[in-house]
Amino acid sequence: MKKPCILAGWSLALGFASVFAWTQPSLSLEISPVILADLPFTNGRQQAEVHNNQGVELAEQGRLAEAIAAFNRAIEINPEYENAHNNLGLALGNQNKFTEAIAAFNRAIEINPRNFETYNNLGIALGSQGKFAEAIAAFNRAIQINPNDPVSRQNLGVAFWSQGNVSQAVASLQRARELYAMQNNSAGLEEVGVILNQISLPAD
Repeated sequence: MKKPCILAGWSLALGFASVFAWTQPSLSLEISPVILADLPFTNGRQQAEVHNNQGVELAEQGRLAEAIAAFNRAIEINPEYENAHNNLGLALGNQNKFTEAIAAFNRAIEINPRNFETYNNLGIALGSQGKFAEAIAAFNRAIQINPNDPVSRQNLGVAFWSQGNVSQAVASLQRARELYAMQNNSAGLEEVGVILNQISLPAD
């Protein structure tokens, strides 16, 4: 049985990734972004949204330092801005600054403890530090909030595998596969299938 090499995995967007990469939701872009020309006429929340959206665009271009500055500016304007904290954590994670990312995700959870995606993000950051027991707790919390989310179940399976708990890993991954099938998500099905095949391979 091969061991997962999950520490290499950190992805900005949800989708097909390398075999052992964590699967992660996208950065949060506001649905109705405010343009910069509107700033003199907007309130603080709208200004914060502008900086958040700029941060998303910068992060998607790989300009992470600038993106982090934009997310921090959004948070300075609106300290209770959940999406900005979450996005800050994602950008920090992409710089392998997992301790800071964890702090950002925990702040987002303080603001909104019912966002299952934030717990998934937190679990990824914890798992990337090798804190698999804590990661498992975070993924389980995400599943408690949204039992039909295949992403959290897939990541839970990877975390169990990283602990050497193959039976629970397989059970979680199989459930993720069922949920992906219900959603007609062929990419998710393929990714889980590859991981399950890797689990069944003999060690090198």
